[in-house]
Amino acid sequence: FATELGVVLGQEKVADKSNEITAIPELLEALYIKGFLVSIDAMGCQKSIARQITAKGGDYLLMVKGNQPSLLEAIETTFIDHHEAEGIERQSQVEQSHGRIGGQIASVLPAKGVVDMVDWPKCKTIGRIDSLRKVGAKVSDLERRYYISSRELSAEQLAAAVRAHWGIENRLHWILDVSFGEDGSTIRKDNAPQNLSLLKKIVLNLIRLDTTDNTKASLRLKRKGAAWDDDVRMNMLGLTPL
Repeated sequence: FATELGVVLGQEKVADKSNEITAIPELLEALYIKGFLVSIDAMGCQKSIARQITAKGGDYLLMVKGNQPSLLEAIETTFIDHHEAEGIERQSQVEQSHGRIGGQIASVLPAKGVVDMVDWPKCKTIGRIDSLRKVGAKVSDLERRYYISSRELSAEQLAAAVRAHWGIENRLHWILDVSFGEDGSTIRKDNAPQNLSLLKKIVLNLIRLDTTDNTKASLRLKRKGAAWDDDVRMNMLGLTPL
């Protein structure tokens, strides 16, 4: 998912009795990632995946959890040791919308001396994100997440990259569910679910990349407009009559 454009670049079906770890390398192999920052959840925090990304000229931003216990312990210990140090860079942000208040503190430190560069090639930054949410009178527990990156990120850049990563939830998954009814689909047989999912993402990309419609209509209305009006649909597809 290209976060700035809001479009899907590819998908790879997870094999039966397997998980994302086997599908991620195949998807990365199909993508042009040179010069781009690739963010992946903790499931994709694998040494082989980090090597693959850097070998293709990209940079990685990987969440670190318990599946990499030694790495996680080293990062946690380093942030504890530098808690009061002036060298640690931090950036805080508070957002309020729809009755919710969210606070976040991003902290970064150099990875040198903390992360094994043989296992995690070109790693330059370790990061920590501390988050709290308040909905009405209810305050959530502190959520703390750790990251490694082969790109030298400032605290502000780390915070922006993490926010962009989670944007896939409301800019893709939520849209597919609400506007395309994906979660309510009863199609289950053979390759039909995968094929239909791909077609929905192609349609979403076409609508998102359409530059002919300057209105502020919702994605749902733009989709209906393309279905109802041949000219709108042809413009969206880049077609011209013979």
